[in-house]
Amino acid sequence: MRVVKQRDRVGDPGETGDAARMPEPVFVALLLADRVITEDNQKKAIIGTFTQFTVRQVPAGLPPWYVYAAVTNLAGEHPFSLNLVVDRTQQVIFSAGGTLRVDEPRRVVELVIPVPNVVFPETGTYIVSFHVGGEQIGSRILDVVQGDSHTPAPPQ
Repeated sequence: MRVVKQRDRVGDPGETGDAARMPEPVFVALLLADRVITEDNQKKAIIGTFTQFTVRQVPAGLPPWYVYAAVTNLAGEHPFSLNLVVDRTQQVIFSAGGTLRVDEPRRVVELVIPVPNVVFPETGTYIVSFHVGGEQIGSRILDVVQGDSHTPAPPQ
Protein backbone atom coordinates (compact mmCIF):
# COMPACT_ATOMS: atom_id res chain seq x y z
CA MET A 1 0.00 0.00 0.00
CA ARG A 2 1.34 3.43 -0.88
CA VAL A 3 0.62 6.09 1.73
CA VAL A 4 1.09 9.80 1.36
CA LYS A 5 2.43 11.08 4.68
CA GLN A 6 0.48 13.61 6.70
CA ARG A 7 1.66 17.17 6.55
CA ASP A 8 0.19 20.59 7.19
CA ARG A 9 -0.98 22.58 4.21
CA VAL A 10 0.35 26.08 4.46
CA GLY A 11 -2.18 28.67 3.31
CA ASP A 12 -1.68 32.01 1.66
CA PRO A 13 0.57 34.45 3.53
CA GLY A 14 -2.43 36.61 4.51
CA GLU A 15 -4.44 33.75 6.05
CA THR A 16 -4.61 33.19 9.79
CA GLY A 17 -5.96 30.51 12.12
CA ASP A 18 -7.47 27.30 10.70
CA ALA A 19 -7.38 28.58 7.13
CA ALA A 20 -3.61 29.00 7.32
CA ARG A 21 -2.85 25.46 8.59
CA MET A 22 -5.51 22.97 7.58
CA PRO A 23 -4.33 19.41 8.37
CA GLU A 24 -4.50 16.92 5.53
CA PRO A 25 -6.41 13.66 5.70
CA VAL A 26 -4.67 10.68 7.26
CA PHE A 27 -5.03 7.49 5.26
CA VAL A 28 -5.83 4.56 7.56
CA ALA A 29 -6.63 1.58 5.31
CA LEU A 30 -7.32 0.38 1.78
CA LEU A 31 -8.27 -3.31 1.55
CA LEU A 32 -9.58 -5.39 -1.35
CA ALA A 33 -11.98 -8.15 -0.31
CA ASP A 34 -14.50 -10.68 -1.53
CA ARG A 35 -17.07 -9.30 0.93
CA VAL A 36 -17.43 -6.64 3.59
CA ILE A 37 -20.26 -7.05 6.05
CA THR A 38 -21.43 -4.21 8.28
CA GLU A 39 -22.79 -5.60 11.54
CA ASP A 40 -25.66 -4.07 13.53
CA ASN A 41 -23.14 -2.30 15.79
CA GLN A 42 -21.40 -0.82 12.68
CA LYS A 43 -18.33 -3.07 13.00
CA LYS A 44 -16.98 -4.28 9.66
CA ALA A 45 -16.25 -7.93 8.88
CA ILE A 46 -13.75 -7.93 6.00
CA ILE A 47 -13.77 -11.36 4.37
CA GLY A 48 -11.35 -12.78 1.83
CA THR A 49 -8.73 -10.05 1.37
CA PHE A 50 -6.52 -10.29 -1.70
CA THR A 51 -3.83 -8.52 -3.74
CA GLN A 52 -4.11 -10.54 -6.95
CA PHE A 53 -6.63 -12.05 -9.35
CA THR A 54 -5.72 -15.14 -11.35
CA VAL A 55 -7.66 -15.33 -14.61
CA ARG A 56 -7.86 -17.95 -17.36
CA GLN A 57 -7.92 -15.42 -20.20
CA VAL A 58 -8.19 -11.71 -20.87
CA PRO A 59 -10.25 -9.69 -21.12
CA ALA A 60 -11.57 -11.09 -17.84
CA GLY A 61 -14.85 -10.26 -16.18
CA LEU A 62 -14.93 -11.06 -12.47
CA PRO A 63 -17.71 -11.35 -9.92
CA PRO A 64 -18.38 -8.31 -7.72
CA TRP A 65 -15.87 -7.54 -4.96
CA TYR A 66 -15.37 -4.72 -2.44
CA VAL A 67 -12.94 -2.03 -1.37
CA TYR A 68 -12.74 -1.05 2.29
CA ALA A 69 -11.23 2.42 2.76
CA ALA A 70 -10.71 4.34 5.99
CA VAL A 71 -9.52 7.92 6.50
CA THR A 72 -9.34 10.32 9.44
CA ASN A 73 -8.27 13.91 10.26
CA LEU A 74 -11.13 15.47 8.29
CA ALA A 75 -13.88 17.91 9.23
CA GLY A 76 -16.75 19.21 7.14
CA GLU A 77 -17.59 18.01 3.63
CA HIS A 78 -15.01 16.62 1.23
CA PRO A 79 -15.42 14.95 -2.16
CA PHE A 80 -13.75 11.54 -2.45
CA SER A 81 -13.07 9.15 -5.29
CA LEU A 82 -11.69 5.68 -5.81
CA ASN A 83 -10.10 4.75 -9.14
CA LEU A 84 -8.96 1.43 -10.58
CA VAL A 85 -6.39 2.09 -13.31
CA VAL A 86 -4.37 -0.06 -15.70
CA ASP A 87 -0.83 0.93 -14.65
CA ARG A 88 0.71 0.46 -18.12
CA THR A 89 -1.79 2.67 -20.00
CA GLN A 90 -3.37 4.74 -17.18
CA GLN A 91 -6.82 3.67 -18.47
CA VAL A 92 -9.46 4.02 -15.74
CA ILE A 93 -11.57 0.84 -15.72
CA PHE A 94 -13.61 1.66 -12.60
CA SER A 95 -14.35 4.82 -10.64
CA ALA A 96 -16.63 5.58 -7.70
CA GLY A 97 -17.03 8.61 -5.51
CA GLY A 98 -19.17 10.79 -3.34
CA THR A 99 -18.97 13.20 -0.44
CA LEU A 100 -17.56 12.57 3.03
CA ARG A 101 -19.46 14.45 5.75
CA VAL A 102 -17.48 14.55 8.98
CA ASP A 103 -18.35 16.40 12.19
CA GLU A 104 -15.44 15.18 14.34
CA PRO A 105 -11.88 15.33 12.92
CA ARG A 106 -10.63 12.48 15.15
CA ARG A 107 -13.33 10.14 13.82
CA VAL A 108 -12.21 7.42 11.41
CA VAL A 109 -14.51 7.44 8.39
CA GLU A 110 -15.00 3.94 6.98
CA LEU A 111 -16.23 3.36 3.43
CA VAL A 112 -17.33 0.12 1.79
CA ILE A 113 -17.30 0.50 -1.98
CA PRO A 114 -18.74 -2.27 -4.17
CA VAL A 115 -16.87 -3.00 -7.41
CA PRO A 116 -19.45 -4.66 -9.66
CA ASN A 117 -18.49 -6.72 -12.71
CA VAL A 118 -15.29 -4.91 -13.73
CA VAL A 119 -13.65 -6.23 -16.90
CA PHE A 120 -9.85 -6.39 -16.75
CA PRO A 121 -8.60 -5.79 -20.32
CA GLU A 122 -5.13 -7.31 -19.83
CA THR A 123 -2.89 -9.06 -17.35
CA GLY A 124 -0.46 -6.93 -15.38
CA THR A 125 -0.42 -4.33 -12.66
CA TYR A 126 -3.43 -2.21 -11.73
CA ILE A 127 -3.47 0.66 -9.25
CA VAL A 128 -6.34 1.24 -6.82
CA SER A 129 -6.11 4.86 -5.68
CA PHE A 130 -8.11 6.81 -3.09
CA HIS A 131 -8.53 10.59 -3.39
CA VAL A 132 -9.94 13.23 -1.04
CA GLY A 133 -10.55 16.76 -2.29
CA GLY A 134 -8.98 15.87 -5.63
CA GLU A 135 -5.67 14.80 -4.06
CA GLN A 136 -4.48 11.20 -3.90
CA ILE A 137 -3.92 10.22 -0.28
CA GLY A 138 -3.12 6.56 -0.83
CA SER A 139 -3.04 3.65 -3.24
CA ARG A 140 -2.24 -0.01 -3.58
CA ILE A 141 -1.33 -2.46 -6.31
CA LEU A 142 -3.66 -5.15 -7.64
CA ASP A 143 -2.02 -7.72 -9.92
CA VAL A 144 -3.92 -9.65 -12.58
CA VAL A 145 -2.08 -12.80 -13.68
CA GLN A 146 -2.95 -15.53 -16.11
CA GLY A 147 -3.11 -19.09 -14.77
CA ASP A 148 -3.59 -22.46 -16.41
CA SER A 149 -6.92 -24.20 -16.78
CA HIS A 150 -6.36 -25.98 -13.43
CA THR A 151 -6.29 -22.67 -11.55
CA PRO A 152 -9.51 -22.23 -9.55
CA ALA A 153 -11.81 -19.46 -10.70
CA PRO A 154 -12.06 -16.35 -8.50
CA PRO A 155 -14.39 -16.77 -5.48
CA GLN A 156 -18.03 -15.92 -5.96
